[in-house]
Amino acid sequence: MAVRVSPQQRSTLWIYQVDPHEIHYLKFILEAYEGLTTLTTLDPQKGLVQMAVPPGRHGSLQVLLEALGQELELKRISPVG
Repeated sequence: MAVRVSPQQRSTLWIYQVDPHEIHYLKFILEAYEGLTTLTTLDPQKGLVQMAVPPGRHGSLQVLLEALGQELELKRISPVG
């Protein structure tokens, strides 16, 4: 039996570019905040990562990314969906 997911339950996908050498650090930090986002590396050479952001977590993630922007050069490429 297939499970249906309503549009309100879907994650929003954000794409960022970060220094390729910092992807592991970014993933480590984000994983410490359980349920905040899931990070997937799209292109390790270019430093492109995708964040799947659950409903209701956008604000918290944005605040964290702004703080991390003091340490890392994070460039938002696009919100997708």
